[in-house]
Amino acid sequence: MTKVDLTPAFLIHRRAYKDSSLLLDFLTKEHGKIRLIAKGIRKSKTNIQMFQCLNISFVGKGELKTLTNWEVDDVPRHLKSEALILSMYVNELISRLLQEQDPHVELFEIYKKFVNQVGSLKQDSRHWLLRMFENNLLAELGYAVDFVVDVNGNEISQNSSYEYQQQAGFSQSSTGKISGKLLHQLSAGDVENRPNLEQLKACRDLNRQRLNPLLGNKPLKSRSLFFTKQ
Repeated sequence: MTKVDLTPAFLIHRRAYKDSSLLLDFLTKEHGKIRLIAKGIRKSKTNIQMFQCLNISFVGKGELKTLTNWEVDDVPRHLKSEALILSMYVNELISRLLQEQDPHVELFEIYKKFVNQVGSLKQDSRHWLLRMFENNLLAELGYAVDFVVDVNGNEISQNSSYEYQQQAGFSQSSTGKISGKLLHQLSAGDVENRPNLEQLKACRDLNRQRLNPLLGNKPLKSRSLFFTKQ
């Protein structure tokens, strides 16, 4: 019997289950992504909010355990418009790519920082925050790339252009669309030091190229909402 009391978590997905219950997917700090049954919650007047840090308790013997209690440990966030779409996209990435009960403590903190910031930033900074989250997620999943040296072992220069070679890294190319400066900015991970619009789009395309093999043929529902706006 597993019994966990008040572990930090964010709700990332929900769907109906039987007559009055919900299946809830959480990103937890200590247990990774978990799916819990919330029995009878659809009849309750109390709703569990997304994008708000909770402390949850659960119990069970099998793979699918039962949510027994939750407490709010955060300020309310009422994300709207693009900030909401980006956050839904991030939730869907986590739901699709993380393995069940595989802890990612650092990713939990990165996600928490993302939802703290996304609603208050201007558009270009929001997009840059998203690109950095995607990069951090890939690194957590074991798909980090080297932003310091290229595939030939040469130091990446801020004044050169590069192209990405899948599962290998970056190679210098006069026709490459990725600037060395962008790679240095990605490595630094500073939301205030964002690239220009052209390089921001190059970073979007780079991350899409890195993510697509992991996502497979099933399209992301939230991606269609987001990328049609760019």
